[in-house]
Amino acid sequence: MIFNIQRWSLHDGSGIRSTVFFKGCPLRCRWCSNPESWAFERQILYWHERCAECGKCVESCGAGACRMEGGRLIYDRDCCTGCGTCVKVCPNSARELVGEELTVEKIVDVLIRDAVFYRSSGGGVTFSGGEPMAQPELLRKLVTTCFDAGISTAVETSGFFDYENVADIFEYIDEVYIDLKHTHESTHKDLTGVSNRIIIENILRIDKAGYSVCLRVPLVKLLNDTEENVVGIINLCQNMQNLKSVELLSYHDFGSSKYAALGQHYDFAMASPDQPKIERIANSLQAAGIVCTHS
Repeated sequence: MIFNIQRWSLHDGSGIRSTVFFKGCPLRCRWCSNPESWAFERQILYWHERCAECGKCVESCGAGACRMEGGRLIYDRDCCTGCGTCVKVCPNSARELVGEELTVEKIVDVLIRDAVFYRSSGGGVTFSGGEPMAQPELLRKLVTTCFDAGISTAVETSGFFDYENVADIFEYIDEVYIDLKHTHESTHKDLTGVSNRIIIENILRIDKAGYSVCLRVPLVKLLNDTEENVVGIINLCQNMQNLKSVELLSYHDFGSSKYAALGQHYDFAMASPDQPKIERIANSLQAAGIVCTHS
């Protein structure tokens, strides 16, 4: 199950790339810009502000998820099966179906279209999410097919997975990006819903296996831009032999509107650290001998 294939991407690895976004993720990061990637099944994004309450979705919905009450349209997500019939009949694009079951052949057919640009720019294909490692069979088939076709691959992962179940996949991947939300276990659980113990263990196992790793740290003001976390990042990096770099990513709220469309709450109080603070964190990492970039 995937929810997007983004062509001509310049931010998910070297050169010109296509990024395949897998649907489904075990984490619930408070600042996630892709909340539609959390569930493993198809979902409907309902853009209420676009809805004219014409009732066409009510007529088409066989599950009773759409109904009229007191002249107002009610959308009951608990009844929704994600069939997408309401999306097809909506005249105002107030509904969007997210998630699609595609064969490996169909995905590769899209990716192969830009192969000449991958090779000329030093780019390739990036598998992101959601969590691509949560669908190991699909990921394995895609990376090996790309490998056989001479297409470079990268993976962007939360690091939260069973290493033994995916260890062989890394043999076919050229670039590994792992998100590091926080180095303190209980704080990490508060921010993402899961412990970071498996994540840090996997970072060190991947490093020990000889694969070059780039750690990505999404910085959110007062949540993980603290001195405690910076020290934790430095300590982790100094225990790695094949660390390529650390990327400091400024928090943004580009995906905030999706939360309402999914019937979820978003914390608009979050913010990015100011630029001087980000530069101080970068300087601390560089002073410890760590290659660091920041946005």
